[in-house]
Amino acid sequence: MITMNESIRSVESLLNEVISDNHSSLNEAGKHILTSGGKRIRPYFVLLAGTFGSADDDTLIRTATALEIIHMASLVHDDYIDNSAKRRGVSAVHEEWNAPVAIQTGHYLLASALNLISGIDNQSYHQYFADVILEVCYGEFAQMEDQFNTAVSFTKYLRRINRKTAILLEASCKLGGLSTGAADKEIYHLGKFGHFMGMSFQIIDDVLDYTSNEAALGKPVGSDIRNGHMTLPLMCAVKHDAQLSALLAELHAGQSEDYFRQVIEAVRAAGITPALDISAAYARKAAAHLHELPETPARAKMQELLDRMTRRTH
Repeated sequence: MITMNESIRSVESLLNEVISDNHSSLNEAGKHILTSGGKRIRPYFVLLAGTFGSADDDTLIRTATALEIIHMASLVHDDYIDNSAKRRGVSAVHEEWNAPVAIQTGHYLLASALNLISGIDNQSYHQYFADVILEVCYGEFAQMEDQFNTAVSFTKYLRRINRKTAILLEASCKLGGLSTGAADKEIYHLGKFGHFMGMSFQIIDDVLDYTSNEAALGKPVGSDIRNGHMTLPLMCAVKHDAQLSALLAELHAGQSEDYFRQVIEAVRAAGITPALDISAAYARKAAAHLHELPETPARAKMQELLDRMTRRTH
């Protein structure tokens, strides 16, 4: 098996190859999102999970690249849905070009991901991959439907962050195992690890949206509430602050900066600690499944990444 560094370089090379297209607008827009940052978390977990089976480097590289492309497509669509001007401090595709280019870029990326894995001969693999894409698309629709709906339930929030984040991390771990013929038991625990890690990771993201700063976030503080999204820190704060509940009744697009400042301060005061407690509970569940896997250097690295991803402060 090739080394991890070689594998990551191969993923990066294949990403650039796939994104390059004869159509100049698609090519430029794809390159724009590709070079706007990103830690390649999903490819890394595909490659680590693949070590629990027998080496199949080509399938692993294609799987890792395809999942990163799906992630990129979801970011392009999310930014357009939210009318977010920036992504990681760089202009969003719909801002740099226009809405039609953003929509078509997202569609093109999804199609490219499917084309990339089309030669893999594994029916279970393809069925699961298709199910993942459907869930991501359902999540995008649900996010649109729930904008500025302050009555979103805790259950609905969890379903949304599963589709937004956890499902691709779960898929990265599970498909890494499927790609190399890992045992069913190991694929099960890899998938569960990815799911719980993803839930914890997204809750941390939602917390940082209130506690970090614009330079670190690459977008304004409180972007979620500005875009009408109810997230866990806000939902926790509402339980302890009746005034915040009344304030949310006035939520609408284009509210004043003073309004959003009041909401952000209320969430910081009452919503952060309980949200972090829930995130930590998910991280513990992820670790429990990870420890059901054979003790290998890959498992140790996955534990290290879990700790780093779920204890972020910026």
